[in-house]
Amino acid sequence: MSTNEFAGILLRWLSESRSGKASALRGGVCSQAQAWGMELKEYADWDWMRKAAALGFIDVDLRADRWSVAPPVLTRLPHTDGLALLTGARTARISMRVKEAAQEWMELITVPHRPEAGQAPLPDTLLFQYEDPRTLQEAAEFLGARYAPCAALQLMELLPQAAPGPESAPPGGSTADTLEKYELRLQRFVPVARDDEDGLYRWRGADYARLTRVRRNGVFHAVERETGVYLELARHRTGAMRWRPESGKGRAGMGRLLVDRYAPLPALHERAAVLCSGFPPSVGKQTQTRAYANVSRALAEAIAASLQQNLETMPRPVAVTGGRTK
Repeated sequence: MSTNEFAGILLRWLSESRSGKASALRGGVCSQAQAWGMELKEYADWDWMRKAAALGFIDVDLRADRWSVAPPVLTRLPHTDGLALLTGARTARISMRVKEAAQEWMELITVPHRPEAGQAPLPDTLLFQYEDPRTLQEAAEFLGARYAPCAALQLMELLPQAAPGPESAPPGGSTADTLEKYELRLQRFVPVARDDEDGLYRWRGADYARLTRVRRNGVFHAVERETGVYLELARHRTGAMRWRPESGKGRAGMGRLLVDRYAPLPALHERAAVLCSGFPPSVGKQTQTRAYANVSRALAEAIAASLQQNLETMPRPVAVTGGRTK
């Protein structure tokens, strides 16, 4: 069987199981990949979970060590001339309905995921072509899914503002030996002996769970790692986000959101960007960026503003016709 069948089977299992421990899912990704003869890179299990969540297949709460399958949703992709995405749970019943619809009346486009070397493959992206958006509600009911007019634009209204969380205890006791501070110049955490400066810290708690905290004016606050990195970027007035418009006619308001790899988007922000295309971000071989396709300027600006970033707009590519540059 192909690696994409592996991904489909894994999603089926998640869909039928409905929920479980996130740590068990990580172990399951690794053990199943090994059984299929795949050699995964370090943290490939984390990467698979993150991307599956961004694509809307699952929801993950690492603090509670839980995952749950997301409900099936049929949603329009923004400004794509008649394309809708089916995401969320993919049970045996839903898969049979999709197959039946594709054979009889629905124009189905199945796009396999092509993973990087050492990464676990993600489930196929299922796109549906439509002419009249009014037919999508009926199609969703047939498939057993919920219809969302445009999930990406709906999420834009829900993006949380990056801010320190509730006050938290500082590191202490034996946990102080595991203290690390985020160094923006190095773009990573490094071991430190003291916590007497404001910044982003992490250490191992009493249960050996890793805690991430931001220190402001001598007070520690709870924060997610991704949000904490953006708070540090804002404190140092450093940009990590750019947007480049497309070159096609009538597409100046759509483009690619480019995010530096050392500053991954928080979960909800990344899902909003990913659901613009239905595909995980691409990673350039020569560049250290994640590129999200089909993102409108309005959404890119909303993501940047909520993360205290000033969005840099890059020049529009010159259109090419007949092998010559216009």
